[in-house]
Amino acid sequence: MAQYTGYQVMGDPDAEEEEEEPLDTKRFYDNLSECYRLQVRRDEVGWEMTSTDRPGEAQVVLNLSCGIQGTPHLMLTHVAIFKALGIDFVATAGTKFCCGRPFGMSGNPDLSNRIAKHSIGRLKTWNSTVNVQCCGSCLVQFHANSEQIREETGEAPFEVIHMTEYLLRALKEMGDAVPWVREPRAKRVLLHAEGEEVHHTKVIQRNAVIETLGMVPGMEFAGLVEEPTLGAPCGSEERPDNPGSVGHTVLSDISTREYQATQRELLDQAKAVGADAIVTHHHKCTREWSKFGSPQLPIMHYQTLVADALGIDIPDRFQELWQLDDTEQILTETRPYWESWGIDEDEARDLVPKFFVPEYEASVQRCPCELDGSGSCSVGAGKSHSAADVDALCKRLGI
Repeated sequence: MAQYTGYQVMGDPDAEEEEEEPLDTKRFYDNLSECYRLQVRRDEVGWEMTSTDRPGEAQVVLNLSCGIQGTPHLMLTHVAIFKALGIDFVATAGTKFCCGRPFGMSGNPDLSNRIAKHSIGRLKTWNSTVNVQCCGSCLVQFHANSEQIREETGEAPFEVIHMTEYLLRALKEMGDAVPWVREPRAKRVLLHAEGEEVHHTKVIQRNAVIETLGMVPGMEFAGLVEEPTLGAPCGSEERPDNPGSVGHTVLSDISTREYQATQRELLDQAKAVGADAIVTHHHKCTREWSKFGSPQLPIMHYQTLVADALGIDIPDRFQELWQLDDTEQILTETRPYWESWGIDEDEARDLVPKFFVPEYEASVQRCPCELDGSGSCSVGAGKSHSAADVDALCKRLGI
């Protein structure tokens, strides 16, 4: 598996060497924008993508980042949670608030640092005291640049904190005043979360997630999930012929048999500890792990369950579209989104298979019975069914 080096500070002479294949930054940003506009309507956007004509001051700036645009349901979820908790905030997203890392990966660390400082200048315009980062790379980069500003001027522009830590802090401060309204749909969960092997901040984030899960009514933490035999779904693997690609990982080119075996491994792990879901806390991990979810074992971002307990219902649009595995059906489902951005049907038809129809398209599980290869399944192809329906069907089939 490719070693992930996403947390080195740009321009750090002691950092590891940059990846051999430079990132095509334009293609990277264009891909994110295309994926984003297939999943969210223009009138749903509740975050600022420029500091021009911005709203008034806020105590907190929630910087959603650039990469999260591939899973905009998480952008909607983060914003909805902050609103439910009564936080005085403004949300930002996109290239105007980029930490600059993609430019460092393309071989220009000095440019990445300049971009980060420009972004900090834009983030400061809301006069907030706290800057919440949803991306781990952004956290490390902005923290480093913020500390450099402190050294130069005697004062940091704001506190830089990761979303996992800030959400936990907010819940603790509110205590019994947190407006929980129901138990979440999953009661006992396994967690995918990186640790010290990636960066020391990952340990802090992982611990914050585990503690947060323990605060959600009716929720139990069942432990950390083990990587499947073939590797973690979110494991990085740059594509030599497409260095700006989004979503190409170590499990992007697996066979039908390998796809189903990976699903079975995860399901067996969950059953062994009585877990009814796997959760993640990073948008890329959510996007890639969710491709291996099923009605029997949902895979989702942990904040989806926090939102659930707060009475917020925001479906995972990426996962729903990916599991349809049919270009024309996806085109129909996404029409309200891409039309709102002025994308015509021919362009949308070209974009859909780029993000939502996997190369191993025959592998996508339309029925949980496929996990054991029985083939004796009466569930209609491409349709979603509740976990209860699935369990009842498998029980009848003796699976």
